Amino acid sequence: MATEKFLFAIGNGVAGSFRRHCIKHNLKFLISLTLFAGYVLLVPQAWSGQMSIWSDEKVDVIKKSSFNNADHGTPNDQPQIDFSHHPFNIGQDDQADQVLKQKNEFRKVIGPSLENEDRLMRQSVQILDSDSAYRWLSRFISTKPWNCPLSMQKAWIEAIIFALERNQLPLCKELLGLVVSIISIESGFHANPLAIDPSRDRNMENMLARAEEKLYQKHGTLMAIPPVARLYGEYKDRYYTRLIACKTEWEIELVARNIAEDLKSDAAKLPLVVRNVVNREINKLTNVIRSKGSMQLKFSTARQVMKERGENFSDDELIEYMYTINGGVDAGVAALKPAFIQYAAWNSHGPELSWLFFVGMDYNYGFFSSRNMMEQIRIRDLSGRNIGIDGDLLRRDKHGKLDIEGSETLLAAQEALPSLPKDSILKAFLLEKDPDYIYTDVHQLIAKAHQDRFGDSPFAVIGRRSMGESAEIKYGTTWTTDVYFRKLDRRLNSIPWDD
Repeated sequence: MATEKFLFAIGNGVAGSFRRHCIKHNLKFLISLTLFAGYVLLVPQAWSGQMSIWSDEKVDVIKKSSFNNADHGTPNDQPQIDFSHHPFNIGQDDQADQVLKQKNEFRKVIGPSLENEDRLMRQSVQILDSDSAYRWLSRFISTKPWNCPLSMQKAWIEAIIFALERNQLPLCKELLGLVVSIISIESGFHANPLAIDPSRDRNMENMLARAEEKLYQKHGTLMAIPPVARLYGEYKDRYYTRLIACKTEWEIELVARNIAEDLKSDAAKLPLVVRNVVNREINKLTNVIRSKGSMQLKFSTARQVMKERGENFSDDELIEYMYTINGGVDAGVAALKPAFIQYAAWNSHGPELSWLFFVGMDYNYGFFSSRNMMEQIRIRDLSGRNIGIDGDLLRRDKHGKLDIEGSETLLAAQEALPSLPKDSILKAFLLEKDPDYIYTDVHQLIAKAHQDRFGDSPFAVIGRRSMGESAEIKYGTTWTTDVYFRKLDRRLNSIPWDD
């Protein structure tokens, strides 16, 4: 049966940068109403990073794809990139553009290796023609646990097939099944997802009340300032009823745009220090829903992958596109593509499909986090430092800027590879969210040193991370990434792979 195809890839580590869609829009939305009143910070993502240690026996479960796999080649067979010969000036305001520019230069060098990954992926999956793909999906997409509405089944299947073809991916069972499962988990097949999860005993009023309570707990002194309290009351009176009436994400987007327009005019009435904060934060308010569409893709990721694909969407155009059936799936598949190809190329072994969990979980908590967690384990072993295993090789501050001194994995890697300049390691780590990273000389030195001392290691691991304060505000409770894993497990193991 299908269940036998899966080995549950649970590793010695914690999950990566857990994708932030879980706190969604409503918490941020109420908090944004206070920006005009000097509430200078959006409530941060309060993820706890408690380590979950798993036994060596459980790690052995996924040691199916080591770096000595003869079918896929060893790292030493792949081209290495020596970053010391590739100058890279890390700026504060244009890091993303510089990383993209550097990545494009690297692609010229490692292009054959990425093409080989694509070839290996296509050899590893079950490819269907368009008609067969449609018939196969139609057999289960509207049954439990996926639950696509029968009335919309045709539109969703066509959108999924369109997305794979648009992104130049094969119509294979593995990707078709994974995409169907992610859509089911993330939105329940809603192009414009509901603002409140109907499966939970929650409503907008309760959520806003919890957010307001947290606001006063943290910033009671600020909220007691007469001008702040007065303006907060005015905005609450003006928009609270409209917020309560919102049923979908797009409706909230429209209200947020109205608030931003009002803030621009009202900011002139505030003290200079507060006015400056408001002007800096208004753009965040206009994009208050950070994960959009049927696959709940983070908007910054959607913008990046579409740019890399050569699309020229404006932000407003991309937002509207992501709230269509075709657009939401297209953007989600574009983001999935690099991880799907690399994990299939390096981890697939005949009918065994556990590598799909790496792709699915990375979609949830950050692309290539499963691969990066294994890299952190190697660095931890080599350096002797008890670093966090979270899938993030570099740390960034709340504004997304690099925090080099706070990047403990970077510091541990320096100890593990004392012969390499810190700048070379940093430049390699900047590719942590790309397939390119495994072709850097830094990674290959780490892998070789670890293999020499500890033997073969798996390509990737899956771990656990807890959702903290922000989830508590939205749902009144907390949980770990195990919740998403169980949902993914149920769906992937229910797919009629042999049908």
